[in-house]
Amino acid sequence: MIDRRASKLFSVYLSLILMGLTVTSGAQEMWGTVNSNYSGSAGIAINPSSLVNSKLYMDVNLLTGDIFAENNYLHIHKEDYGLFKILGPDGHIPAYGDDENLFDRYRNKDLKHAYMNIRMQGPSFMIVVGDHAFGLHTALRSNMSMYRMPYDVANFLYEGLEYAPQHNINYNDHDAYLSNLEWGEIGLTYSGVLYKYGMDRITGGITLKYLSGVASGYLDLDHVDYIVLNDSTINILNLDARAGYSLPLNYDNNDIPDDGPLFKGRGIGADVGVTYSRTKRQAQKSRFDHLCEQRYPDYFYRVGFSLLDIGSINFTENARAYAYDNVNTYWEDLKTINYSDLNQMMDIINNRFYNDPDAAETGEKFKMILPSAFSVQLDYQFRPDWYVNATGIMPLKLGQNYIRRPMQLSFTPRYENRLYEIALPVSLYEMRYPRIGLAARLAFLTVGTDKLGGFLGLSDFEGMDIYFSIKINFSKGICPFLRSPDECLNQEYGRYRR
Repeated sequence: MIDRRASKLFSVYLSLILMGLTVTSGAQEMWGTVNSNYSGSAGIAINPSSLVNSKLYMDVNLLTGDIFAENNYLHIHKEDYGLFKILGPDGHIPAYGDDENLFDRYRNKDLKHAYMNIRMQGPSFMIVVGDHAFGLHTALRSNMSMYRMPYDVANFLYEGLEYAPQHNINYNDHDAYLSNLEWGEIGLTYSGVLYKYGMDRITGGITLKYLSGVASGYLDLDHVDYIVLNDSTINILNLDARAGYSLPLNYDNNDIPDDGPLFKGRGIGADVGVTYSRTKRQAQKSRFDHLCEQRYPDYFYRVGFSLLDIGSINFTENARAYAYDNVNTYWEDLKTINYSDLNQMMDIINNRFYNDPDAAETGEKFKMILPSAFSVQLDYQFRPDWYVNATGIMPLKLGQNYIRRPMQLSFTPRYENRLYEIALPVSLYEMRYPRIGLAARLAFLTVGTDKLGGFLGLSDFEGMDIYFSIKINFSKGICPFLRSPDECLNQEYGRYRR
């Protein structure tokens, strides 16, 4: 039976999804580290051609994690939020409204957006051999995207159908989209020098990825015209929508996991990039006896272009796809509906629109497009070890069912050397919301955030952003295992370390 308590439980569940507090997969782009010359295997996330340009000749990634969530609907007021306010000796958890919800909601009529990205990169490595570089990475990833959700729909999901201020109003909404995707990937990267002459250097790179889908779902709301008359009656005058899901769930009894395979889908993906560098020295042949002797091509500036996450996953296991084409229904007594599993719930919905539980189903498979994007990077060295970077991300829609990646623009000054690094990224999220971050690396450990204010209570808590990396770095020009300085032939560095 659908009652107020069940409605509020669903609202809490929605809140957790929108705020990214349920862990299913890092910061969205990790601006404080991906453009570093010491990023190594982590740099392929923004441009695979960066591998051969690295100050490292080898690295071994033990664990890299990103957790990012952002929305413009649910929030905790800044005066109620802060690490010390919640975790301190007198800490308390905020509560809003008569139902003591964890999050308050914004009352404006803006379209609502949300995005969550979680990435855990496991054992990975890269190696540079002259004008060629190779990498291997493994990762578990999760993305959730909500785009153009109408405020009235969001309010009903949060408050329930009993939200009287929106009763007896005719709402006419278009082009809302909600999707999620969880998957594992194994990727191979090649990066090489395409051209070098004088002080001009062009490198290219490609990452090919094998993808294993764990779960996915989507709701594409092309058009809905409806009126909620009271807390148990809704008149849907017109609905044009598509929906689908493939979950590790037994749809007949809601058992988790189901009896089927862990991976519900398979696919392939790719990242492709190219980088132009204006170097400080004339191009030279790559001559070395040991990998550590390799020259690092220092530069005045670099310009890179890349296509990211081009590909898709075909879900064929435990998958369902539905279409509702210009249908309508007058639905009374919503509070008295009973269902015990997902199949029964879908049968009830389909019977209301088509008088046939199977008429809306269009197949038992669907394809989900990765969070594809086009990126431009500019990196300028204004004095030794001091850099400033500007990077843009433009989302691409390459298919019908897709994860929308947010549009972003970042400006990141940084200081870097072999032992430590610090960066202060300033970014514009969706070209509208400014954020300031902080990232630091000490030897093998990197920790950072692109949204510092969310942790300090300087602004309303609308999401979170944190990333870390633990990896072993091997720098070019550092040859501690050679018996004498004369054996390190790299004259560019002019130093020897035991």
